[in-house]
Amino acid sequence: MIFDDWKPDLINRKIPNKESFKLENFLTDDVEVSRWTAEGLPSDELSIQNGILTTSASRWPLCIDPQMQAVSWIKEKEKKNNVLVMTFNTDGFVKRLENAIKFGQSVLFEGLDTFIDPIIDPVLEKNITKEAGVEVLAMGDQKIEYNPDFKMCLITKLANPAYSPEVFGKTMVINFSVTQGGLKDQLLNMVVEYEKPELEKMRKDLIVQTSANKQELKELEDLLLSELSKKTDVPLVDNEPLIKILETAKEKSINIGNSLEVAKETSA
Repeated sequence: MIFDDWKPDLINRKIPNKESFKLENFLTDDVEVSRWTAEGLPSDELSIQNGILTTSASRWPLCIDPQMQAVSWIKEKEKKNNVLVMTFNTDGFVKRLENAIKFGQSVLFEGLDTFIDPIIDPVLEKNITKEAGVEVLAMGDQKIEYNPDFKMCLITKLANPAYSPEVFGKTMVINFSVTQGGLKDQLLNMVVEYEKPELEKMRKDLIVQTSANKQELKELEDLLLSELSKKTDVPLVDNEPLIKILETAKEKSINIGNSLEVAKETSA
């Protein structure tokens, strides 16, 4: 739709647009993609689009994952959030899920077939209301305080599961089946890691460093906006704290640009 209909229409109407537009670049950036790749997501176009859907969709993801690519990536990605891995046969899974919702933990239901326990429907439907300024999720006959850090993901190994339209309506179904391009990239990563471990380590270190720089730059930008919004009698050109923040932000952005270039060269 984007490349066959929308873009030619923009060109016909002479509306300025970016020639090299790519959906992945618009919805994510090099640092995030590199971080996902380091966590085990293949770096081909389809996998990156799947990564965007998994992290940004408004519904909880249900991943079709016959080669177990999504499950290993999500486990690595959510490791810092003490990801809770369960099935619908796990003893006391409802109580564990309730605690995860309350404390903002990540939950991964793996090994699904076509059955999804209806007990988790309120979670899938995000049945959240506000009571006394606190978000609560109605689950069964009780209400659980909802922590916005809570995340949930469902994984099935079935290559072609027959889910009902209701399931497609409640979840974001994402097909993680491996492509030939994805296999090629993974094999290359494994060979590089084996043959040139120092190069792979350098690439991963650059990702961490660039990610930290980006975060710092964002904080500087927020501080800059905050300073600009303050009412003061001092003219902008004489506002020394503001000028210092501007200089630091400029210096940082140049460093980050250089780091990204180095990271691109290392990846290549």
